[in-house]
Amino acid sequence: MPKYIHIIFIYLLLCSFTLPQTKEPNMFSQIDREKMNQWVDSVFDSMSFNERVGQLFVLGVDVNLSARNKELIRKYVQDLKIGGILFTKGTVKNQVELTNYSQSLASIPLMITLDGEWGLSMRLTDAPRFPINMTLGAITNDSLIYAYGKEVGRQCRRMGIHVNFAPVLDVNSNENNPVIGRRSFGEVPEAVAQKGIAYARGIESEGVLSVAKHFPGHGDTSEDSHKTLPTVNHSLEHLEKFELLPFRRYINAGLSGMMIGHLHVPALDPYTNLPASLSPSITDTLLQQKMKFKGLVFTDGLEMKGASDIPGLITKALLAGNDMFVKPLAPETKFKELLKAISDEKIPHKLIEEKCLKILRYKYILGLNKPQYISLTNLEQDLNTPQTERLKRQLIESSITVLSDSTNMLPLKKLDQRKIGIISVGQQKAESWQNMIGNYTEISAKTTVFSTSKSKQQGNSNQLADCNTLIVGIFSNKVADAQIAENLCKGKKPILVFFISPYQMKTYSRLIKNASAVVLAYENNDLTQEYAAQVLFGGYGARGKIPVTVKNLYTAGNGIKKQPSRLGYTIPEEVGMNSRTLSQIDAIVKEGIENKAFPGCQILVAHKGKVIYNRSFGAFDYAGTHPVTNTDLYDIASLTKAAATIPAVMELYNDHKIGLNQKLSRYIPQLNKNKEMKQITVKDALFHETGLPPIIPIYPIVIDSATFTGPLFKGKRDANYRIQIDNRFYANKNAKLRKDLFSDTLSNTFSLKIAEHLYTVSSLPDTIFNRITHIVPSENRNYKYSCLNFILLQKAVENITGQPIDKFLEKNVYRPLGAYHTMYHPLESVSKNDIAPTENDEFLRHQILIGYPHDELAAFTGGVSGNAGLFSNANDLAKLLQMWLNKGEYGNEQYVSEHTVEVFTKTNSNRSRRGLGFDKPDIDKPNSSPTCEEAPASVYGHTGFTGTAFWVDPENDLLYIFLSNRVYAHRWNSALMTLNIRPRIQSIIYKSMVR
Repeated sequence: MPKYIHIIFIYLLLCSFTLPQTKEPNMFSQIDREKMNQWVDSVFDSMSFNERVGQLFVLGVDVNLSARNKELIRKYVQDLKIGGILFTKGTVKNQVELTNYSQSLASIPLMITLDGEWGLSMRLTDAPRFPINMTLGAITNDSLIYAYGKEVGRQCRRMGIHVNFAPVLDVNSNENNPVIGRRSFGEVPEAVAQKGIAYARGIESEGVLSVAKHFPGHGDTSEDSHKTLPTVNHSLEHLEKFELLPFRRYINAGLSGMMIGHLHVPALDPYTNLPASLSPSITDTLLQQKMKFKGLVFTDGLEMKGASDIPGLITKALLAGNDMFVKPLAPETKFKELLKAISDEKIPHKLIEEKCLKILRYKYILGLNKPQYISLTNLEQDLNTPQTERLKRQLIESSITVLSDSTNMLPLKKLDQRKIGIISVGQQKAESWQNMIGNYTEISAKTTVFSTSKSKQQGNSNQLADCNTLIVGIFSNKVADAQIAENLCKGKKPILVFFISPYQMKTYSRLIKNASAVVLAYENNDLTQEYAAQVLFGGYGARGKIPVTVKNLYTAGNGIKKQPSRLGYTIPEEVGMNSRTLSQIDAIVKEGIENKAFPGCQILVAHKGKVIYNRSFGAFDYAGTHPVTNTDLYDIASLTKAAATIPAVMELYNDHKIGLNQKLSRYIPQLNKNKEMKQITVKDALFHETGLPPIIPIYPIVIDSATFTGPLFKGKRDANYRIQIDNRFYANKNAKLRKDLFSDTLSNTFSLKIAEHLYTVSSLPDTIFNRITHIVPSENRNYKYSCLNFILLQKAVENITGQPIDKFLEKNVYRPLGAYHTMYHPLESVSKNDIAPTENDEFLRHQILIGYPHDELAAFTGGVSGNAGLFSNANDLAKLLQMWLNKGEYGNEQYVSEHTVEVFTKTNSNRSRRGLGFDKPDIDKPNSSPTCEEAPASVYGHTGFTGTAFWVDPENDLLYIFLSNRVYAHRWNSALMTLNIRPRIQSIIYKSMVR
C-alpha cells in the first residue's frame, strides 16, 4: 500500500472511533478549582526550573531500611527533586517508615505509587492477599469488583500511596503470553472493560489515582516487554475491536491514569519502529488527541528491555506525550540528558512547564497539598480488617466455576452411598482442601502425587480401587503428574478440581474428557482450596464463568450455576455478625478452663446457613496432654435425647408409623401389664409428663450386696466410705460388682462389653428394661424430667423398625447427613486418642471413661440408650440442627417434612417450658432459664450432664453448640454452671449480631 494511502486510512479509522467530548477526568469534579489553582500557582512559582523537571520522574526504591538505601532516597528527593517514588517488594511497616522518611525530605510532597494490580500484596509480603485478575474475571457480579477496588484504594490511602498502576486492561487473547496471562481479566474485550472500570472506580472513590495499562494493549503477545520489544502485529480493525476497546471505555468513564506499554504496533505507527511508550503517533495522536484522554500519562518501567536501550529515551518519552517517567535506569544520567535536550532546544521550556503544572494539579487532587505522615499505630490491624477478609472470601467464592457436570452430580448427594477417595496432584500437602472435604463427609482414601526430580506418590493408592467417587485436586500442570493421575483414575469418572491457570488445564485433556464434573478455582491457596471443596458439597453455590478459552475444551463464558444446599464455612461478617464481639467468647472460655470448669471444649455457631465460628479450646485433661481439635468426639450425655431419640421418633412420625397421641403400650407390649404405664402416650414421654422418676437406681441391680456391710452410701467420708461419687456422697469401699453378671474377660457368657476389661451378660439390658416397665408412675403428671421416658421411646422405635436405634439412625439420619462422627460405640471405628475422657469412675468401672457412656444407665444397658450414650462433635451436630432449620431438608435431600419439623419444634407443653423432647427458654423466669435472656421463646435445644448444650433459634436462623467434658475428672464439678459459662457465651453470640 503506498505511504500516503496508508496514512489516510489510519486517519479515517482513527476518526471513526467513538470520540467523547474533551473533559477532565472525574477526579476533578469534586475539587475547588480556585483553591487548587492558587496552590498549584504558588508552588510552581516557588520552584526552580530543575525542580520542575524533577517532578516528571517516578523512581524505583527498594523497601529496606539500610543506611545505603536511605542515602539513595535522600539523593533522589533532595538532589533530583523527583516527583514520585515507586517502592519495590518489602513489608508493610518498612514501606511506611520509608514513606515517612521520604516525605520528610521533600519540599513538595512526593507522589507515592504502587504497582499493585491485585493490591498491596503484589509488592508487600505481609499485606492482605487478593485474587489475581483472571480469577476476578470469572466473577459475574461487577459490584464486587468495585468493592474490591474500593478496598484496595482504602489500603493505599492508609499506606500513604496515592497512585496504583492498575487496572490491567490488556485483553489476553494469546494463551502463550508470557507476561500478561493471569494478570488480565480475560479475553473478552467488553468483559475486561467492565471489570477494569469497576476496579478503577473503586480505587478512585477512595481518592487514589487508577492507571490503566498497558496501552494500546499487551494481551496478544508471545514475548515479554521486560526482556525485549514485543510486536503486536494486528490490523487496525482488529485493534479497534479488541485491544483498544477497554481503554476507550475507561477513558469514556472519566478515569484518570494511563500507562503506555513498550510495544511495537506497526498498524498504529508503521514507520518509527519505536515502542508505543516513545511513539508520538500512539501516545499523543491516538491516545490524547483522537481518544481525548486528558488524564495523567505514565510510561511503563523504563528499565525494561522493551525501551531501556533506545538512545535519547527520556527525550523521546517526553516528546511522545508522557507526563511522568517511571523507573529509568541511571536516573541521574537521564535527568542530565533531559536538561541537555532542553538546553539544546530539542524540548521547549513550555512543555516542561505544562507537564509540571499538570502533575501539581493531580498532586493537589490526591491530597498532596498537605503534610504527609503515616501513623504506624495499628497499621497491620487497619489493613487486615474483618471486612477485608470478608471481601477476599466473597471474591474467591464468586469466582469458583463449574465447567462441566454431565450427570448433575454437584453438589454431591447421597453421601451414605459414596465411598470417597481424594487424589491431590502436584502438591505434597493440601490440608485446607482435604480438611474442608472432611467437614462434609468421610474420606475413605487419600493419595498424593507430587513432583520432585521424578513424580512420586504418597498414600495408599490401592484403597482408591474401592472408592466409587474420586475427587482429584490438581495443583500442577506437569505432564508426569498428569500421567500418574490418569493411571489412578482408570475405570473411574472422577470429579476434577483445578487450582491452576485455565490455560494449563490442557495437560489434563484426556482426564477432563472422562470426568463426571470439572471445577476451576484458578489459583492455589488456602481459601481457594476451602471454597472449591465447599462448592462440591453445596456449602456454597457456583456462579463463576471462565474468562478465557481453553482450546478444544472450554469457551470463554462457560460456567454452570449451582445452588448451596449444605452448611457453608466462612467468617462472621459475611452473615452480618461481628467477629470482634464474638472474640469475647475466648475470655469466657479461658475463665472456665482456668477455674477448672472444664479442661477443653468445642464451640460452634452457625447463622443463615453458614458456620461462622467453629473452634476448639483447651485439652482433654488439665495436664494438656491432648489439645482439643474440631474432629474429636465428646460424650454428649442427655443431648442424646435430642440428637438420637427425637430424630428417630420424627422419622417414624413422618412415615405415619408412630402417633404422638398414641399410647406407648401400642408399641411396647410389656407396658400393657402395668395399668398405670399403659396409659402413657408418646407425647407424655416427650414432654416428661409421665410421672416416672428421673432414673432407675442401677446400683441395687449390679452391686453384690454380700460384698459389704452397712449402707452402700453415706453423706460423709470415713475409712470405709472413701470413694466419692458425688458432692457429699461416698460409697462403701468394699462394694463389688456381681460376679454372676460381670467379668473382666470376654466369653460366651460375658459377651457384652461395657468398659475396658469389663463385660456383662447379654441379658442385662433386658433385665434393666423389665425393671423400668414395672415402675408405678406417680399420679402427678406435671413436668418431671426423666431419662426413663426416652428409654421407653427408644424401645418403641426399635420395636417399630425391627432394629437397634443406633443402626436405624446411622442408616437413615447420620450417614446420609454426612454426620459420620456421630455414633454409639465410638471405639468400634474411632481411635481412643480422638475421644475426650469423661469421669474417672473409681466405684463401678474403676477407670477413666473414654469412649464408653458416662451415664450408668446407658453404660449398663450396652452403651446404646435413648437417654444417653451418643458421641459426636460440634460440626456433626450442626448438620442435624441445620436440617431442622431447613425445614427437614439438607444436601438437596428431604429427611422429614416441613410439617413434621414444625410439630416437633413448635409444640409446647401447657404445664412447663418444655417442647416435644426439647428444652426451651424460660421466658417467665429468666434466672432459671437454661438459655441467655436474649434467646427468644422460639428457641429449642437441650443440655447434657457432661457439660454439653445446643440451641436452635429459627427466628434468627441461628445455631449454637457447646461441647465439653466438665465431669472430668469428677462429676461433682459444678463450676460450669456456677460460672454460667454456656448462657454467657450464648449472650455474646446474640450481641454479635448486627441488627
